[in-house]
Amino acid sequence: MILKKAKLLLGILLIAIFALLFYILFLYYRSLPKNTYQIARTTHIPQKQNIKKDHSWLESLLKKPQSYSYPATEIKIGVHFKSPNEKANLTRLIVNHLDDYKFFCLNEVLKEENIDFAYYQSNDSINIVIFLPNDSRKKQIMQDLKYYEIQYKVQ
Repeated sequence: MILKKAKLLLGILLIAIFALLFYILFLYYRSLPKNTYQIARTTHIPQKQNIKKDHSWLESLLKKPQSYSYPATEIKIGVHFKSPNEKANLTRLIVNHLDDYKFFCLNEVLKEENIDFAYYQSNDSINIVIFLPNDSRKKQIMQDLKYYEIQYKVQ
């Protein structure tokens, strides 16, 4: 019984609070000024201007040499072929079944020495074909491969 009376009293109290809040907001609304802003009824409409078309700047750009190129879907590739009269007897070394670390090291050494090579992957192994010149570097590279215990075949 006491619980019902407490709920009823709480309900009446909430209704009174909401009514008081509504009355305060109503008084605040009435105290606001009616027109706090002015909209100008006459707006200036700009007149259409005739602009002279000048194409001389475009022609001057066409005549000016460019120090850059625009990105395009075309690419220029220069390939330097050896003369057919030039005979080069190259020794080919074939290195099979390289792991990633040995491949990386060998790749960096060959790039640094400017030695032509090609690599390909078959199954899970990387293979390199090295084109050795006929000079003292050939012996040095073969000794390095033996030192690092890299197996190779000579062709």
